[in-house]
Amino acid sequence: MNVSTPVTPEPGQPGQRATVFAHALDAACFAFFALSLCVPSGYSYGSTALALLTLAGSIAARPKGPARRETLALVGLMLVLGLLWSLSFDRWFSAAGWGYGAKYALASLSLWYLSKSGVRLSAIVWGLALGCAGALAIAIYQAGVLKMPRVSGFTNAIQYGGIAMYLGFATLSLALLGHWSKSRTATLGVLGAFGVCASFLSDSRGSWVVIPLLIAAIWLMAWLNGYRRLASMAAAGMLILGLIVAVPTYQKLEQRSAEAAREVSQYLEDPQQYAMTSVGQRLEQWRLAIHLIEQRPFSGWGLAGYPAAKKQMVDQGLAHPSVMEFGHAHNEILDMWVKRGLPGLILLLAFYAVPAAIFWPTPRRLARANAAQRSSLLALRAAATLLPLAYFGFGWTQVFFAHNSGNMFYIFSLAVLWGGICRLEAPSAPAAQS
Repeated sequence: MNVSTPVTPEPGQPGQRATVFAHALDAACFAFFALSLCVPSGYSYGSTALALLTLAGSIAARPKGPARRETLALVGLMLVLGLLWSLSFDRWFSAAGWGYGAKYALASLSLWYLSKSGVRLSAIVWGLALGCAGALAIAIYQAGVLKMPRVSGFTNAIQYGGIAMYLGFATLSLALLGHWSKSRTATLGVLGAFGVCASFLSDSRGSWVVIPLLIAAIWLMAWLNGYRRLASMAAAGMLILGLIVAVPTYQKLEQRSAEAAREVSQYLEDPQQYAMTSVGQRLEQWRLAIHLIEQRPFSGWGLAGYPAAKKQMVDQGLAHPSVMEFGHAHNEILDMWVKRGLPGLILLLAFYAVPAAIFWPTPRRLARANAAQRSSLLALRAAATLLPLAYFGFGWTQVFFAHNSGNMFYIFSLAVLWGGICRLEAPSAPAAQS
């Protein structure tokens, strides 16, 4: 493998600085997950520290050796997507979106550097777990003390609910597949349930619909790698935990589900009257986006052309005026297609599919780790695979990449999780990292 491994330095040698630097990288990765939802713009602290450290490391102590093909694929895809977000597709020389390009470039550099230096497993595991605890703490405070009808952390409720759901299921997958001690498994399981519970308190229905997909993915990853008993236990455990978590919020879940069904029925009966409901708004945006895509399927309408085309349809009485309240189509795939055409759609689907394909655990990939570490590698690869799967599911009812939180959490999570995988797959990876 092309992953540099830690070397124990002699006292007083320059290697001591490298050790301190490695610990700083681990701390930044831990903070990225742990602070993601519990403080304002929490995902920015760890990602900023990580970007600065990798910039410094790339200049002062650049790791030697060629990068893995998977690393090059992830870096290349991320750079292309950063360029895609930066272009408006109707004002080619506008610099309005280049901030996204800069963030994606820094995340790409971080991913490349962490693939060489590695990330300690414990920094990822406990960062994710404490991220769940922080999410629930904020949710309880906002719901119990501030009496907010929908908890939202320090972002909007939909983004908060989606990220909390991922944190919860990633921690649960680590707990169930990692072959820890009973006490550690129980601790991680409880903390993972905290993340799922925080998502439920957000009333974000778009995050609830991915639960069957994530449970099925965890079961399938364990089953295909020969852990059939573990797969069945994991699926049963998550279903039981889901029921336990859902009981305190059952009334709210039932109410929100019934409300969604009613709003769908109302919109189908009278679109003009019910286009302003939560579900009706989405259905109206989808109908309009599909209509516009049919007119320009390849080139798209561009960032400025899309709202202009919507306005024209509203003026002609072909769409409800409420569609002008949002600058996106409330669906990631439709939004990308209507604005950036077929090329943008293909790149977006690749942004889900390529990381999922690279992270997916297979017997051959697990064999790269020593026997004692294979369950840890399975658990980490499973948690990493859930990220693009979850985002794909969230994207059906929300444009996650239209928000800074959605972009930052996804791209820096890719970097950190891949760094952890590369460390576990290093030829002389430590036997115990948790």
